[in-house]
Amino acid sequence: VNETSLMLEWNPPRETGGRDDVVYNIICKSCGGGRGGCTRCGDNVQFVPRQLGLTDTRVFISDLLAHTQYTFEVQAVNGVSDQSPYSPQYASVNITTNQAG
Repeated sequence: VNETSLMLEWNPPRETGGRDDVVYNIICKSCGGGRGGCTRCGDNVQFVPRQLGLTDTRVFISDLLAHTQYTFEVQAVNGVSDQSPYSPQYASVNITTNQAG
């Protein structure tokens, strides 16, 4: 974490069900700020290389707000995930940014 940006890295799933088409989606939520609960991050938050369909196990996230708590959910999905009646499994991490600049 570097004030308003961070590098998020994770390990691939231990069990892939024999599939090699696993990709990752990052769900960003900002928490607190007097609104109560968490809400999806706005379009101002940048993900490099992208937020959805990542093939690598890391993403650079920038343009976060200072002094804000965020929750990032990392979903591992594959070509048959959208056929499942269950929501995608994910791991989450909570991060609080510091003062900018």
